[in-house]
Amino acid sequence: MTNVLALDIGGTKIAAGLVGDDGTVRLDREVPTDQTSPDAVAAALEGLVGGVLTAAREQDLEVADVVGVGSAGPVDAGRGTVDPVNIVSLRGFPLVEHVARAASRVLGREVSAALAQDGQCFAAAEQWIGAARGSRSMMGVVVSTGIGGGIVLEGRILAGKSGNAGFLSHVGVVLDGELLPGSGALGVVEAYASGPAMVRAALAQGWRHGERVDARVLTADARAGDPVATAVIAAGTRALASAFLSTAALLDLEDVVVGGGVASAGDVLLDPLRRAYAELAVYPHLADVRISASQLPRGSGLVGAGRLGWQRLGA
Repeated sequence: MTNVLALDIGGTKIAAGLVGDDGTVRLDREVPTDQTSPDAVAAALEGLVGGVLTAAREQDLEVADVVGVGSAGPVDAGRGTVDPVNIVSLRGFPLVEHVARAASRVLGREVSAALAQDGQCFAAAEQWIGAARGSRSMMGVVVSTGIGGGIVLEGRILAGKSGNAGFLSHVGVVLDGELLPGSGALGVVEAYASGPAMVRAALAQGWRHGERVDARVLTADARAGDPVATAVIAAGTRALASAFLSTAALLDLEDVVVGGGVASAGDVLLDPLRRAYAELAVYPHLADVRISASQLPRGSGLVGAGRLGWQRLGA
């Protein structure tokens, strides 16, 4: 069986593995993301690529001539580079060229690489083998420290002109609203619905929970009935629902799948999110959008990057 080499590059770790045409991940391994320099990241990538491909050769596993690469964004698909906020050492790094060269060296033949931002890979994985399996039009949304997203239409990842389609974090939900720290954007959904945004709002309204204040504690307090935590999550999920509605209205979505650290709170986030969306969606074709929690493990970035590679092969 042929496999695609996949890479998932994030702020804390870089993972690599082989992905079969059924979404099965084999020979996966990971290393911490070295933020010290581009050379350090390059060495880590070479080590992972070499390790996985050498193991594949030892086990007689066939590997295709394409690598799927998912990375924290924004990305520049045309140049094959990334500009991630959380990986300074990768900004402007020739990621696609470097990965393709490393794989070609090990395999002894020319290999190409396809690049997508991590939100797109999350969406691709969920549409392929996850909560929105087989959906004709869906959006995947990661709610964590920030908000990421990706869109799959007719089974294909929607890339856009630069490779950043589905960049949900900067969808406006309040005209001239809150400033998103570190960005300068006003009134975008990440300023209201990310984990840090909801914690900031709760603290401003008098919420206190000892020395530790983060989104996990906030959602736990909401589950326990804390009125400030409950109100803040209701406001954050309403902003998120507004962004979902805008996207659904433009693209006629069937499904939205929510994942990420904040979304792992389960019904504490999903129930008010679904209620808010139902209140905002007045037309039947918008109201029947299914909002689901991710069904895939946290390693689904590799699955999505593998899906990207398979699509490059025409599968």
